[in-house]
Amino acid sequence: MSTVDPAVERRRQALERMQRPPRPGAGLWILVLIYWSLWALFAYSLADTIRYPIAEAYLPPSLYPDNVAPAWFFGVFVGSFGGFIAGFLLSYVLKELYGLAASTWGQFASTLLACAVGFWRGAGDSWVAPLRVGSFADAPGTPAPDWDFIAWLGWSAQYWLPASLALAALCCAGLAWRAHRRHAARAERIRRLLAEGRRADAAITEVHDTGVEIYHEMRLRFVVRFTDHAGVERWVTKTGLFDPVRLPRVGDAALVWFYPDRADEEDQILVGFANGDEPIA
Repeated sequence: MSTVDPAVERRRQALERMQRPPRPGAGLWILVLIYWSLWALFAYSLADTIRYPIAEAYLPPSLYPDNVAPAWFFGVFVGSFGGFIAGFLLSYVLKELYGLAASTWGQFASTLLACAVGFWRGAGDSWVAPLRVGSFADAPGTPAPDWDFIAWLGWSAQYWLPASLALAALCCAGLAWRAHRRHAARAERIRRLLAEGRRADAAITEVHDTGVEIYHEMRLRFVVRFTDHAGVERWVTKTGLFDPVRLPRVGDAALVWFYPDRADEEDQILVGFANGDEPIA
């Protein structure tokens, strides 16, 4: 039991979060390191596990490694399952700090880079080197056919595969940075509206389900009606994510913050809710 209306308390907390953005702490970087290490372990173990089938592509049979269970075989499962579990927790933390898009692309970048480094080191440590690169020779001075395309592809996988993963990680990191910049600009716009904008009572007039659900939250498009400082009645359309147990409904009260000189610009209007959900810009 509480003597405070839960909706009022949620609204207070939401506004406080908007006005004071969270900052990453040491715990986040420890979690990122664990996540990165698990995926690096997965890739290292994978490179060790496939050393025998890869060797068949570029080595003569006399130089094949022993076809036994690889030493790092279980690292594939430990790294992948551990990475998935740590990833669920990391995605939740990053989403609160940097937004959904930035956290998603950032995780992709971290995973790809970890796999690139892990595979590169795993191949370097466990793959059997040929006696002469480019030849199937099994003894010094022995005539042997040159490698075909498949042989070159298999041997050089220790280089081109990590390089491709690293390049993809760089692209994902760029997308994450772009999404973070957009998220930060939106958060700053919200904080300025809360601090400088004029507040007015509003009411929800339409609610439409977009059919999209993210992290068990429904993405809804809604319309609110308010009267601006000059007495002009306006309608503004926004889209946001909502907890299924606290969905906005037609007729619910709402609040808007706007600049009087830009009351006709929808992206400069902030909408808040009576149920305490975070305002939507």
